[in-house]
Amino acid sequence: MKHLVAILVAFLLLGSPTLAQETIPEPTFVQVQKPIVCGPIKEVMDKVKEFGELPAAAWIDAELENNVMFYINENTGTTTVVEMVGEVMCIISQGRGGAVVSIPEKIKGLPIKHLTF
Repeated sequence: MKHLVAILVAFLLLGSPTLAQETIPEPTFVQVQKPIVCGPIKEVMDKVKEFGELPAAAWIDAELENNVMFYINENTGTTTVVEMVGEVMCIISQGRGGAVVSIPEKIKGLPIKHLTF
């Protein structure tokens, strides 16, 4: 009888799905609302030029396939990220304290779509 109880306990413990599988935490991503300013392309670009920012990076948005560009003024540290949405340009982000960081050799030359994931 002792052996039967020991086997039953071992069977229950080893067969438990909580012990057999690791628990994978659920992602904690949330979607937030952020004000985005859009306007005619020329007017938005005039503002970018007003701050003396030059293009530093560009890519194609993975979801909507819009052109996205990153501008920076390396002297003042001002930055702007813009996205072309149809016939308008939207300012996704503006900031200060920007710095150009070096890109590791192993990702230089990769197609842009690989860098957006």
